[in-house]
Amino acid sequence: MKKKDGGRRGAIFSVSMVSGVGLFLGVQAVIRPIAAAPCFLVKEVEAVWPSFSQRPVDRFRLLHPTSIFSVNLSAVEQAMRQRYPHAEIEAVRRILPHRIVAELTPRHVVAQIHAGRYYAVAESGEIVASDHPAPWPHLPILYLEGLPNLLRAGRMIRGEEFERACELLGAVRRQRGVAGHQIGSIRSRRRELVVFLDTGLEVRFSPEQIASGMQQLRDLLTQKPLLLEQAGYIDLRFEDPVVGDRQKPSPLKR
Repeated sequence: MKKKDGGRRGAIFSVSMVSGVGLFLGVQAVIRPIAAAPCFLVKEVEAVWPSFSQRPVDRFRLLHPTSIFSVNLSAVEQAMRQRYPHAEIEAVRRILPHRIVAELTPRHVVAQIHAGRYYAVAESGEIVASDHPAPWPHLPILYLEGLPNLLRAGRMIRGEEFERACELLGAVRRQRGVAGHQIGSIRSRRRELVVFLDTGLEVRFSPEQIASGMQQLRDLLTQKPLLLEQAGYIDLRFEDPVVGDRQKPSPLKR
């Protein structure tokens, strides 16, 4: 009797297992064509910023439309980190039927350091992203002397040159640029800081007199509103600023 009961239970288990496998395969056969339906195909990834940043949604086309159920969210997150080293990736979400949304918030990155390649750096001096072969747009470039040969994410940049470059960046940002123009790059050179505005104009500061140099620059622009369009460079290291003619090339190289 026990053998018969054991055999019956074994048969029931085998039938249940076969039925379960069959049901799973059947469901898979039904789901697969549904998942591949055009209404579930993702064609782009959206990078969404919080409303306070006032940035529009960035959209990136996928090489090939992919089912929303097949998109690798980890790969999308990694791609966003590489593209936006100055941002925190809060989440990457699937939103049915066909949206992949990466939610980003601005990270406190102040500039990018050039050391053969480009490294995004926070005000604390921490390098927050791996090296990049080309500069990121709209992020000031710092050319600093005496940098270590190897830079990598997580490393700290120290020293007076970096601190003074950040001080100058902060001074320009507090007054919302120089007559509306932003810093393209800063070069630390011996005992001077050279700022290249996005217009190409070169402005030279004494590292010890950044605040007074900014005041000199404000006074000059008040007296001569067209100075930025006419000058090739402005040297603020002296009591009386020196203004170079735009027609004459600057002795400094970028």
